Amino acid sequence: MDSVQRTIYSAHLQTCKSLKRPFTILPNSTLNQKFNLFASEVPGVGEYPVLGYLGIGNKGATYDVTGTGFVLTTPIPHLPRHASLYNFIPFVIRDIANDLNSTERLKYRLRVPVTIGGNQYVAYYLRALTIDDISPAVELRNVNDGIITTNSFSPTLSDLSPTPPDLSNVDLNNPNGDYLVSTAKTAFTLNQQDINEILTACDIMFGDARYAVINEIALVHGVDKVVQGTFGNTVSNYTDIISAQVAAFLSQYHALTANTTQVQIELDIGSVEPLLVNEGV
Repeated sequence: MDSVQRTIYSAHLQTCKSLKRPFTILPNSTLNQKFNLFASEVPGVGEYPVLGYLGIGNKGATYDVTGTGFVLTTPIPHLPRHASLYNFIPFVIRDIANDLNSTERLKYRLRVPVTIGGNQYVAYYLRALTIDDISPAVELRNVNDGIITTNSFSPTLSDLSPTPPDLSNVDLNNPNGDYLVSTAKTAFTLNQQDINEILTACDIMFGDARYAVINEIALVHGVDKVVQGTFGNTVSNYTDIISAQVAAFLSQYHALTANTTQVQIELDIGSVEPLLVNEGV
């Protein structure tokens, strides 16, 4: 089961939207500030960031080698106040003379100029997710001895006339029980070309393609905006992201040198904090 840590920036955005109040960007919280990219740009009046972007990193775990040669992996958790991955890795790095064309750029965000070994490159740190076909749902999940079973949830007539639970029977230390989640499931796929781009990016940035290990993932909300960028000797308009904030951290493990054909990352971008519904356990 994936470890998911929602951030305070996601909660703040949800509160502002629920109350129809202006969304304020907290200082030291945007990826635009981290990467020095359109950091002063803010959403328009009545405009709210959308959860629709993904970043990847490679410092979300520690590794220990046993005396018998086994490699043991331990995820490193993020805190709700964290505003970035421990170490981003780009989806693409290109020499400034061999940048992505306008069509290829459409699926990337956070286009950042970088200097590596005295050479000038552009790095793309976020991917835009396809969210138009996502269907939000509510699930009732049961945990029994670590096994989770899931069913769709519909309120019953009795939920409109609730009776108080018997609190004397509630065991807060019991790991078994039922809980509700609001889900929005989707799959993010890296194809062979995508993986090759990441391997090449890590080879350029770190000097070794084996650094292409995805062990931390950031779900990001932000606002698309047409901005100006330098492409070779030309300044042109393109679409990038402003007010980009990490909404949630996920812990997964994908060593791209071991799977160069396809990697599928299952995502749930809903509000998946468990809401306990047991009357007594």
